[in-house]
Amino acid sequence: MNKILVIGLKKKFGKFEKKIKISASKILKNLKQDGVQAEIYLLGDRDMKFLNKKFRGKDKAADVLSFNEPKNFVSPPSKFRRIGEVYLNMSDVRCQMLNVRCQMSDVRNRLLIHGLLHLLGYVHKKKNDRIKMEKIEQKLLGQI
Repeated sequence: MNKILVIGLKKKFGKFEKKIKISASKILKNLKQDGVQAEIYLLGDRDMKFLNKKFRGKDKAADVLSFNEPKNFVSPPSKFRRIGEVYLNMSDVRCQMLNVRCQMSDVRNRLLIHGLLHLLGYVHKKKNDRIKMEKIEQKLLGQI
């Protein structure tokens, strides 16, 4: 069993919280993760641009950002292993949906998968890593 916290930072994103929590639970289950806790925040372009600038030095809104739980971070005792936070740009989800003519849930799930994979240690700096990560993303999209 995993613990997923989904928080819409704007009232208009609250309607997506339950669906994203269900999707995240399925993703972690399919990745054979048990006993983990992840936090997922839903925000818009302006907030994502701020975070991307502050933490990555890029002056543009990102579609998804992941921040691993810092090692030796002091937190209350829990039966769950905290893996970190995912920030989803819900404005970007709508834009991507319009550009590629797909379901909003497909775009949202793709970004969610991508963010969670980063929390679990997957990277895409090298071509082989990117190919491996994309294959896992595609497989998970088909499972949820």
